[in-house]
Amino acid sequence: MTSTWVEIDLDALAHNARTVRKLAGNKIIFGVVKANAYGCGSVKIAQCLVKNGIDRLAVTHVHEGVELRQEGIEAPILVMGPTAPGDMEILLQHELTPTISTIENLQALAAKVRQQGYQKYPIHVKIETGLGRTGLFPSQVTAMIEAILAHPEIYLEGAFTHLATAATGNRTFVHHQVAAFREAMHYIEDEGVNVPIKHVANSAATLAYPQYHFDAVRAGTLLYGQNPGVRTKEDIKLKEVWSFKTKVAHLADLPAGHGVGYGRAFIAKRPIKIALLPVGYVDGFQTEPVSVPVGVWDLTKVLLKATAAYFRVGNNARVAHIHGKKAPVVGKVAMQFTMVDITDIPNVKIGDIVDLPARRTIINATLPRVYKSTEEEKQKQKQVATN
Repeated sequence: MTSTWVEIDLDALAHNARTVRKLAGNKIIFGVVKANAYGCGSVKIAQCLVKNGIDRLAVTHVHEGVELRQEGIEAPILVMGPTAPGDMEILLQHELTPTISTIENLQALAAKVRQQGYQKYPIHVKIETGLGRTGLFPSQVTAMIEAILAHPEIYLEGAFTHLATAATGNRTFVHHQVAAFREAMHYIEDEGVNVPIKHVANSAATLAYPQYHFDAVRAGTLLYGQNPGVRTKEDIKLKEVWSFKTKVAHLADLPAGHGVGYGRAFIAKRPIKIALLPVGYVDGFQTEPVSVPVGVWDLTKVLLKATAAYFRVGNNARVAHIHGKKAPVVGKVAMQFTMVDITDIPNVKIGDIVDLPARRTIINATLPRVYKSTEEEKQKQKQVATN
């Protein structure tokens, strides 16, 4: 039995899926399950999403889609990132939909499609409108369409772009990107090709720009219970899906003046009671990705985030929650242990469950994911009663 785990609330996920459905209306919804479903476990999450009205799934890499197929998930899966020519065969074997951004990739795919005998294999093309990662510039679209038409075994099912500022409030650049996307669609239509599934809206745009839902939306963070910082007229009620938990492993009473942890970074100013938690930075606790700031505002945000954590404010605050109360982390977090001050929390016992703040995609993927669903339990009980 493990003493540290990630708990996933499938009922909350189902609620969020239904909420996104209301936002999207009759548009197609791609449930984004990249990066192990944002740390929640892609297979169980994908199964729940499909069961609760999400039409299609989206991942970044081929191997993420293969994992879902191997677990019996049959919903259409879009691979949003580029696919290496060497991965085309396995992509086809598992009937994943590739995103094509270069004619070279299209030709590599077409060769494999002919070899394996597929008819009208679907692809999406990505349009570069301002994010600066992958995709065709609108001026390159005509050449791509001509190449697609030269390969009748390929079917252009969809086209999309990725909005860079939908969550930042820079509406002008959002409109600029959509205008560039529409320009690319005009080039495609001028070649006599219809694109059944056009999509530009990520989670932020799903909330903030309903006029840009086109034929489909791609929901990621919304499904996992997080508003990406968008204000809406309606109060969108999302439920947190993910929580990080451990158990108290040891208790100790320390006198005033006693140090805690490596470097004696914390010195008790009064007699205190310490709870030892069997979790540390090897598990991803209290770790945070640090990128080189690209401007003064970026640098300011890094400093503000670090300052907030120091003063125990925000999502990455140096606190745990025991019995619903805050237990400050004291001293440095070690590889596999963390110490918290429980002096002011009565009746803490070894084995008590502790809730920890953490960035979900950083938490060690090998930690168990425990899935909870009251609805599933009810259904099981019904089946038992019926039998």
